[in-house]
Amino acid sequence: MVANASVNQGAGVIVTSLSIALKAGIPDDQIIFIGPGGAAHEDENPLHRADFASSPSAQVSIRRTLSLNGLLAKDIDHFELYSCFPSVPKMARRILGLPANAAMTVVGGLTFGGGPIGNYMTHAAACMVDTLRLSGTHGLIFANGGYGTHNHTILFTRQPQKTGTFPQDFDYQSEAEDLRGSVPVTLEVYSGPAKIETYTVFYDRMGAVRHGIVIARTPSGQRTVAKVMSEDMECISALTSGSAEPVGRTGSIRRDGDINIWHST
Repeated sequence: MVANASVNQGAGVIVTSLSIALKAGIPDDQIIFIGPGGAAHEDENPLHRADFASSPSAQVSIRRTLSLNGLLAKDIDHFELYSCFPSVPKMARRILGLPANAAMTVVGGLTFGGGPIGNYMTHAAACMVDTLRLSGTHGLIFANGGYGTHNHTILFTRQPQKTGTFPQDFDYQSEAEDLRGSVPVTLEVYSGPAKIETYTVFYDRMGAVRHGIVIARTPSGQRTVAKVMSEDMECISALTSGSAEPVGRTGSIRRDGDINIWHST
């Protein structure tokens, strides 16, 4: 479910002009070109986002890269969708319109091939070059960092690029801002009814529940955060059993000292 941090990694990438590559004796069928790409970002604070089920910056990064290269998702032969947590490749897959069983990595995924802040995307670049040298024409790499925060996409291709393609301004933040919905006000202190917007449960190294966290909306649409106590196994089970989707379920929050406590209804 998450990245494997205990992996030693090393990779190198050499990028040069076509003329130098040819002078170095690189065969035509081994030359891979870099196409233009796009980048955009979310707010560093996850609570300052309009919702938790989509990413305008990921959408702009991926779609802008495709449009800059005159391609559609169906034209891409190979993908590398950054995968430190399942939510990121799922969002990217949906933006691209790929089926759930589509091949989304040429490296193998971060659950097997490396940890966060561990040079994984350099491996993605190297593996994409190797893959395209064997088959296909276009390879798309989507990179992500932070809490689904930083989004970068680029194309690797066997098709030569037009003179003047680079240097390229890859910052498309303004487009992402135009797509962004309004961000709700966050209440640090709240008591009363609420509806789950998203949630998670934390465990210790032995697999025991430490506590849960619910991010919820008040009836007036404000956002708040509440803790689910480890001893409240009814609530913990409701969040983790998989018998029903917790998002959208109602509950209540009471104030206990300096924290908000969540209770299911």
